[in-house]
Amino acid sequence: PAHRSRRAPQTPLARGGRERSGMQQVLRQIQEAVEPVLERSLTKRRRQEFLASAGPLFLCLTFIEDALRVLLRWKEQMSYMTVTMRMSGWLGGLLLIFSLVTQMTGSVLVLRPKEVKPSRVKVGCYTLLAFVFLQPFMYGQARDADFMCRSVTLAGGLLLLIWSENDRKQRSEDMGLPSGMESTSSDRLQLCGRVLLTFLFFFQAVYSENGGMHRLWTAPSLFGLISFVVLAGLAGMVCAGFKTEWSALLLCGILFLSNLYMYPFWSIREGLRDFYRYYFFQTLSIIGGLMLLALHGPGGISLDKGMKKAI
Repeated sequence: PAHRSRRAPQTPLARGGRERSGMQQVLRQIQEAVEPVLERSLTKRRRQEFLASAGPLFLCLTFIEDALRVLLRWKEQMSYMTVTMRMSGWLGGLLLIFSLVTQMTGSVLVLRPKEVKPSRVKVGCYTLLAFVFLQPFMYGQARDADFMCRSVTLAGGLLLLIWSENDRKQRSEDMGLPSGMESTSSDRLQLCGRVLLTFLFFFQAVYSENGGMHRLWTAPSLFGLISFVVLAGLAGMVCAGFKTEWSALLLCGILFLSNLYMYPFWSIREGLRDFYRYYFFQTLSIIGGLMLLALHGPGGISLDKGMKKAI
């Protein structure tokens, strides 16, 4: 009879090797397809274009949301001013109108197209800064440490936007001042905004109920230790101007994820929804300030710049 060759039976090891080889080939194909997209989308120029558009928009979101709430829920706002704050009807109404007009005007001036001349970004920022200063006293939140830290952090973001506008004008036209004098003044403004922008993170690193330093003493946990080290470390890097772009972007990511976890206003009962919505959009505005810092850099008074200028 004719001889028929028989193929040796496949062992599990051989089958596993071929499966791993096939998986590696699939992963390699995915990598080859994704890498060009990432290289095109994550270039420095694309990143800067995104930050330049998203930073001011995010920074103004809390003001726009608060102004629309005054307009759309007028009766509830009046009830708070007259019952909780014990103001007269005319004074409460006047303050609410002031809140609405100030926030919408400042936001429109900041966000209007750059093609519209002359630029009124600085006027809008100063308008919003005035409201940030008055808001805790208008709504009786001056003794709330968390609210005050958030207000100070928002002010830091607005100062960074003012600094970026000054820097843009300085680059585009002759300001008529000695460059050293103007640069030093600009760097001080940038340093002030950068320091104020980190207030909330230092506060959360020390006092947060979900991982602040005091929790390490009352209820020690690995999560609490990691939260404190990461928040304090990144806030310190931003404050000192060390690896500023990436530390600011990393804080943006952490803050965005924690915002979704801590303030999901869309799934909260009606009684707390306004509170959660306000803090959600306020956190987005703080992210906008961090975006501006990542875009424009830490300025001259920073570790990244080698402390070239004296304070």
